[in-house]
Amino acid sequence: MRLVFGLGTRAVNRVSGDYPRMIAVSHPNIRPEIGMEVAKYSQRMVDLLNLEEKTFETRPFVEVIKGDRYPALNLLTSEIADGYLRDWFATSTDGSEKKLVLTFNGLIDRTKIVKIIGEILVKLEKAWGQPLDIEFTAYVDVGRNVRTNLLQCRSLRVPTLAGVKGSIPEELPRGQILFRSNRAINAGMVSDIRYIIYIDPRKYAEVATIDTKKSLGRVIGKLNDELRNKEGKVMSMGPGRWGSNNIDLGVNVGYADIDATAVLVEIAREEAGHVPEVSYGTHFFQDLVESDILYLPVYPDDATTDFNTEFFSHSPNILKDLLPELSNLEDIVHVIDVPRASGGALAKVIADPETRNAVCFLDRSRMTNTN
Repeated sequence: MRLVFGLGTRAVNRVSGDYPRMIAVSHPNIRPEIGMEVAKYSQRMVDLLNLEEKTFETRPFVEVIKGDRYPALNLLTSEIADGYLRDWFATSTDGSEKKLVLTFNGLIDRTKIVKIIGEILVKLEKAWGQPLDIEFTAYVDVGRNVRTNLLQCRSLRVPTLAGVKGSIPEELPRGQILFRSNRAINAGMVSDIRYIIYIDPRKYAEVATIDTKKSLGRVIGKLNDELRNKEGKVMSMGPGRWGSNNIDLGVNVGYADIDATAVLVEIAREEAGHVPEVSYGTHFFQDLVESDILYLPVYPDDATTDFNTEFFSHSPNILKDLLPELSNLEDIVHVIDVPRASGGALAKVIADPETRNAVCFLDRSRMTNTN
């Protein structure tokens, strides 16, 4: 579940500096953030309809909640007090005395919303014969009664590793590993990856001009068209959240810019400003799933994650060979011919969401001509 306060636009569209509450229906109290990180990765702005002006608006959460209009606010928020984040139990507030953070902790712990959504999903999956993606609204009153409205159902095709389960190699020489991730979301195995389009998150963060950042999505699109009919598959890797209109979040590609990509990797480096809020649950993610594009989030700063920065940063860059007119972007856009960089090996990706593990490695069993 992705929960937001206000209109659901902030749940299905990714926006800068704001984060929906991600909830696993089976384990609703488990979350990756701890301590004050919860406040850092929370929702701050609210999308709403101004019925008087008949306009769509975005306002700060602290402004929206002023007054006595939300008697169940304690179920939606936690307060920052003495440098700590804690839940509170008063029945109402005007927002002036507490520094409130949208955590939805009370909603999860003291109402039946998670149970309700879980039952809806089970019944719909049984009726449709497959998992579904849904959109819903929820209203909670002062008596902690929750009213939900189902707005939309959408088939959710979940790829599996049927027939190749257990095929993630247990032992791989460190030099063969390009990256590992322990946060795999969907399943898949992609072999014969010959080309890697890599945008270094640090270099992306250092790009000085907005126009250059805006142009990178179209550059990816040109590479997408150039590599479409070449032998071997393509993996695209870059900072933050792909598909966003906000260039501070990541590369602002459209679907047509990546439709020839077999694997899309979102790289989250905190020191480069690309924080760990992935595309899962958004419309963009569903488009990837339906198009058989394997999506993976990778967190190089995580101590449990392997990331071969040397390979991605220092392999020969063939951008100017493919598109000479874009040679001025070589410092930002790195196109790797994997066999040429590895002595003939192709790359392979295996992801298993049951174990949450994924690995990308040089497959020495699949050698090819480096010319």
